[in-house]
Amino acid sequence: MTKALEQPPPREHYLPLRPADLVEKLANEPSVTIFEREQFRQLCRLLQATIHNDFRSRLEELQTAYAPFDPDDEAPEQPAIEKHELAARCRRLFDRFDSLLTRANYRRITREELEAAIQAPNTAGPKLHFDLKLFERLEIYVRGCGEETRTIREWRTLWRPVREKVQTHRRLALIYRLAQRSPLTEPQGTREVVLKLFKNIPEQDVETLLPGASIKIGWLEQAQIAVPTLSGILLTVFKLLKGAAAVAFAGMYGLIAFLGLISGAIGYGVRSFYSYLRTREKHQLSLTRQLYFQNLDNNAGVIYHLLAEAEQQEFREIILAWWLLWRGGLGGASEGQIDAAAEAWLRERCGMLADFEIGDALAKLARLGLASGAAGRWRAAGIEAALETLDRAWDEQFEYHRAALADKAIGPRIWQRAA
Repeated sequence: MTKALEQPPPREHYLPLRPADLVEKLANEPSVTIFEREQFRQLCRLLQATIHNDFRSRLEELQTAYAPFDPDDEAPEQPAIEKHELAARCRRLFDRFDSLLTRANYRRITREELEAAIQAPNTAGPKLHFDLKLFERLEIYVRGCGEETRTIREWRTLWRPVREKVQTHRRLALIYRLAQRSPLTEPQGTREVVLKLFKNIPEQDVETLLPGASIKIGWLEQAQIAVPTLSGILLTVFKLLKGAAAVAFAGMYGLIAFLGLISGAIGYGVRSFYSYLRTREKHQLSLTRQLYFQNLDNNAGVIYHLLAEAEQQEFREIILAWWLLWRGGLGGASEGQIDAAAEAWLRERCGMLADFEIGDALAKLARLGLASGAAGRWRAAGIEAALETLDRAWDEQFEYHRAALADKAIGPRIWQRAA
C-alpha cells in the first residue's frame, strides 16, 4: 500500500447524510420535548420549501445559460448568435457552473493534478495517449475520497491477477468545450459544452473519461506483432540461404513452395496484428462496461443533479447550526464553539468526520432571520418565532402573484358594475 493510502482522508465540507435522516436524528434528541418535535418537523418543511424555491430560480437561470450549448437540446435549430457574444456566454456558463459546484462542495482539480493523472498508468487497461490541446476549455471537479479494491495485472507479477487498493474520487464532474473537431471526438462539435457526472473514479483514471484519447501501443504489444513477423522472415531467409531458392525455381512446384514461405511469414504478422486488435477491443469493452455503471448523469441532467445536491447541503448546514443554538446548549456561543460542537455531533451521532462550514451556515441563518449574532455571540430565534419568520417569508415570495390574482378578480366586478 502506498504512503498516500496510509494517510487518513482529508475532512470535507460535504455532509453525506439524507435530509430526512438528519431531521429525525435532531427531532429525537433528548433535549427536544415531545411537544416541540412536530413544530421542529414543520419548521424543517418550511425551511426546505424556502430553499427549494430559491434554487428553482437558479435552475431557470442555468437552463437559460446552457440552452445555446446543450448537445441534447430538442429545439429545431439554435438561434444565430455572434461569435463574440457566444464566447462571452460560454465564459459566463463556466463561471456559473463553477459557482454551483462550489455550493455543492466540489473542488476543482488543478492543471498539474490533471497532467499527473494523465501521465500515471491507469487501472482500466492499456496506456492512453491524450492531447489537452483538443479542448478550448476543460474543468474537472471532485468531491469525496474513497478506496476500492481492484484486480490489476502487470508484467511485474507476470500478468497474474493481484488485488490492490486504489484511491478514488467518490464524485467527479467535468465540463468541457472542444477547440477543434477530430475523428476521435466525433460526433461532438465545437459549439457544444458537455457536462458529465461520475462516481467512484480512480484518481489515475481521469483521462479515461475524456474524448480524444487513443490507446498507446506499448513495447509489449509491439513485440507481440514484431517478434512473430521477424521470426517468420528470418526462417524464410534461412531456408533460402540453404539453397532452397535454387531448388524452388527449378519448376512450378518450387515456385509455389517459395510463395508459401513468403505468405507464411506475412501470415504470422497479420495474425499477430489482429490478435493485438482483439486485445485492444477487449480493453475498450471493459472500459465501456465500467463507465456504464459509473456514469451518473449527462449534460442538462447534471445541472438538475448538482442543484439538488447543493440544495440538500444548504438545508443540512442551516438546520444543524440552528438546532445547536436552539437545543444544543450553545445559546450565546461563539462561531468557533458552534463549529466544534457541530463536528462533534456529526462524529458521535453519525460516525462522520466532516469539516463543518460554520461561517457559511451562520450567514444563511442571519439572512433568513433565524439567528442573530452580536459581539461574536450567536443566539437562535425560538421555534415559534422561527416558524412565523419562515411562514411570512414564504408568503412574501408570492405576494406579486396574489396581487395579480386580485386584480383579475376585481376587474370583472368593475365591468359588471359599469354595465
